[in-house]
Amino acid sequence: MFKPLIQITTAITLLLISSLSMAHHINVRGAWLPEMPPVSKVMAAFMVFENNTDQVVNIVKISSPSFARVEMHLSKIVDGVAKMLPQQKLSIPAKGTLTLQPGSYHLMLFHPKQPLKTGDSVPMLITLDDGTVFTLQVKVKTSSMKMMDHSQHQH
Repeated sequence: MFKPLIQITTAITLLLISSLSMAHHINVRGAWLPEMPPVSKVMAAFMVFENNTDQVVNIVKISSPSFARVEMHLSKIVDGVAKMLPQQKLSIPAKGTLTLQPGSYHLMLFHPKQPLKTGDSVPMLITLDDGTVFTLQVKVKTSSMKMMDHSQHQH
């Protein structure tokens, strides 16, 4: 009677250890999002992901309890027009980095659940393609940079 329970508990423990192990091989540096006016419905977030493994690691989902929705995007010039292209995944090269920055890969954060100001911290849940989920804190900072106009997002 206890043998199946022990097997299930062992399997869950190994899965958790595996997930924690992968999460520890992915580091995140400089995670931030620029403070926006309280009426803003769309914000952006930037950071650097470091992959210390020998394999490509794919981020397949990012969410936050502070926003209705988070999307992964790539800003790109297509036929002379700046476009923001939604991404199904973000790939971090083996033993490499992926930089999310203005004008390139970035996160779009839709409909903040409350106004955010400099100094606030926003939790984000990162889901990898192997099922690993880890949380990181993203700081809200003041910024003098000119943010791209995200008003074309009709989601």
